[in-house]
Amino acid sequence: MHVADEIDMDLLVKYIRKRRHELLNDLQVLLGYAQLGKLDKLIEYIHKMIANLNEEREVFNFENPEEIIKSLLKKVQ
Repeated sequence: MHVADEIDMDLLVKYIRKRRHELLNDLQVLLGYAQLGKLDKLIEYIHKMIANLNEEREVFNFENPEEIIKSLLKKVQ
């Protein structure tokens, strides 16, 4: 049996909720910087978001789906 077959669906939902929450927070921060005219902070924050997404992309580039799932679930626990 593969790890993917044994995955606790609650953990996957928790991961998705966590990512959604983080994205909403990021958008609110970006909006705040834009409204305040803080272009330097806006650009800096976008770079931070890109770096975080690139880290996550590396996980999704794993060949083995089980390793992807294991790595993602570590971020939730």
